[in-house]
Amino acid sequence: MKSDPAPQPGLWSGLIYRHRVALIALGVAVMAFTLYAFTLAPGLTWRNSASDGGDLLTAAFTWGIPHPTGYPTYLILLRGFSTVIPAGSEAFHGNLFSALTAATAMGLLFTATVTVLRRLSPSEHPGRFADRDILIAAGLSSLSMAASRELWSQATVTEVYALNALFVSAVFLAALGLRDRQDGMPNNKGVGWRYGLAVGLLSGVALGNHLTIAALIFPLFGWGLLGGGVRALRLTHIAPMALGLLLGLGVYLYAPLASSQGPALNWGHPDSAQGFWWMVSGTVYQGYAFGVGGRELWDRLVTSTDLVFAQFAFIGVLLGIAGLTFIWGRLRNLALAHLFAVVLMVLYALTYRTVDSFIYLIPVFMLFSTWIGAGMARLLSSTDEIRQIAPFLRSYTHRVIAGAIIIIAVVAVPVFSIATNYDRLDLSDDHEASDYAVSAFETMDSGSIVFTRTERTVFSLWYQSYVAEAEQAVMPVSIPHLAFDWYWEDLADQFPDRMPETRPAGLQDRARAIVDHNLGINPLYEADTRSTTFPELGLVEDGVLMRIEPR
Repeated sequence: MKSDPAPQPGLWSGLIYRHRVALIALGVAVMAFTLYAFTLAPGLTWRNSASDGGDLLTAAFTWGIPHPTGYPTYLILLRGFSTVIPAGSEAFHGNLFSALTAATAMGLLFTATVTVLRRLSPSEHPGRFADRDILIAAGLSSLSMAASRELWSQATVTEVYALNALFVSAVFLAALGLRDRQDGMPNNKGVGWRYGLAVGLLSGVALGNHLTIAALIFPLFGWGLLGGGVRALRLTHIAPMALGLLLGLGVYLYAPLASSQGPALNWGHPDSAQGFWWMVSGTVYQGYAFGVGGRELWDRLVTSTDLVFAQFAFIGVLLGIAGLTFIWGRLRNLALAHLFAVVLMVLYALTYRTVDSFIYLIPVFMLFSTWIGAGMARLLSSTDEIRQIAPFLRSYTHRVIAGAIIIIAVVAVPVFSIATNYDRLDLSDDHEASDYAVSAFETMDSGSIVFTRTERTVFSLWYQSYVAEAEQAVMPVSIPHLAFDWYWEDLADQFPDRMPETRPAGLQDRARAIVDHNLGINPLYEADTRSTTFPELGLVEDGVLMRIEPR
């Protein structure tokens, strides 16, 4: 029997060299995931604007419908991810899913940044960047983004924004590939049906996670398609992307299919045309969009500027501005696409009237990190120019000192973020939300009814009622949701013996009708202890809840 041939000298080093971008991308993702894993929330959490997590978890694990716009891509992927995790609660799975998707996003962002830097400095350019400088700059800028405050805050909780970051990186990388295929037309075949179909499919699925990514898709893919110029653009370039987009948007079929099964959580009942539009269009939240103006808008603009410094420190902002200037000089159309997307996303985030709307700026910060990469690469490649300007740096010792100063400057960006944000973003010991929900259920007997009004208590008690302790048959009543007929119908279907036969017109009357129907029969509680919906009734403190009793 012949033995396997001995490996040739340099075989492994050759393989590593050929796949160095993929290997470093993997390393970036692993380092980011390690950071997120050490600071991951162990279960349900209210921190980092993640009170919606209970709503999303409940919908995902009951095959239900969460708040608009439904987020079908997120629900399907989270439920699929959870099936392969052997241990931990559903809330832990949701947090871990965010950590994994955010880390993967950073690996893809590294790859996209490398691609941009190589476009900035093609091999035939006399002042091209050394590949070593490109890899270092892309790695450090991606790690800076991984450790940035806003992304990090969403990578350790259950929310849709970490997955959105993954789609942002994928869209950016796909746009670069699209441009590569369109450049030089008509000498080549252009985008190609397979790639165009894949790009369109990616767009549709990404829109199924968060609609704001449209502000990135259209300018970047527009830039990619116009690589050969407007005159070279053909229907055969656009048609496969349009077809793929329609197929990708098919993920929204989840909503009517799931809704038709009558799940515990069924916002808007999207199995009807009216309900589907109510959900997808976010009708209930449309008043928030462009709802900020005047002095408040100016204050938000100042705050968003401060946020950039909070993400990347002063040196990072300087490098980002320098990098954008460099991109503008060599790849102006790409810079314009970036700036157009940035303006759209910033405008929406600043004028959306919620306290957490700045999370929508995460894609902006991701684009900014590629500018930082360009600034870092330019700085790292400038040592030769520095030596020519300053002859005293030509000695080996002085070159080492100059190089060390440059490396320290660029490494300072991710180090600063980790050092300043770790204590604030470390959720590894955060049990407030999960302890509240567990304590509430320890207080209530099976068959109890609990009234709740705030996002925190509503969504956490939904999760505990329908997922974590469904066997308790506790009936959570969200008082704000009683304004919707569909919510009343859901409660009547799920708890027919605890709901009145007639439905009053007003929200307050509906809440009181439920109380009157059950008072003296089923235990009644109110979750929000700071104020009461039923001042005319007796309230007795009972654990974290208030027990409702007749006076």
